[in-house]
Amino acid sequence: MKRSKKAALVLMVPVATLLLAGCGEEREQAMVFTDPSECSAAALNSAAQCEADYVAAQTLHPQVAPKYLNKEECETDFGAGQCETAPQQTTSGGSVFMPMMMGYMMGQMLNRGGAGGNFQQPAAAGAGAAGSKIPTQPLYKSRDDRSTFRTATNTPVAKGIGPISLKPSQVKPQAGQVVRRGGFGQQAAARNSFGG
Repeated sequence: MKRSKKAALVLMVPVATLLLAGCGEEREQAMVFTDPSECSAAALNSAAQCEADYVAAQTLHPQVAPKYLNKEECETDFGAGQCETAPQQTTSGGSVFMPMMMGYMMGQMLNRGGAGGNFQQPAAAGAGAAGSKIPTQPLYKSRDDRSTFRTATNTPVAKGIGPISLKPSQVKPQAGQVVRRGGFGQQAAARNSFGG
């Protein structure tokens, strides 16, 4: 009898350690906007910083956006007229489609010290101070939930524009993957909370 209790405790320790590791991460401030003019109007950052972060998100957009092998599947997840041709092609030279960028998220200026916050390739993004910041990135809206801004990995972050608070690990950009219908849209419908 004592032996089984010890085994149960030994098995619980790694699980508890993993759960506690995620709990220790502090929330950081970020901001969500649809374009640089909204950011400038909020007067939380300079117009130049608002524009620079928007351009950084646009540059990142083709790298991280979910990809579809046909436009119909993309529009099923994101809505009619909400998809565009990606710069990537299939190995046979066919087109690949991705959702249009509907907004962008920028790490709060005070948290970034006015620099950094930009996307690093997934292989290099893991450690150090850069890993603890919220990176500037594009945001999307699914057809099933037009009010919620989501990251390219389908993480809901905000119901509208302005300041938000979240854990940096929730919003690490990753290279976009080819998905099938239901890869984004069904997940969007299933997730109804945001911000962790």
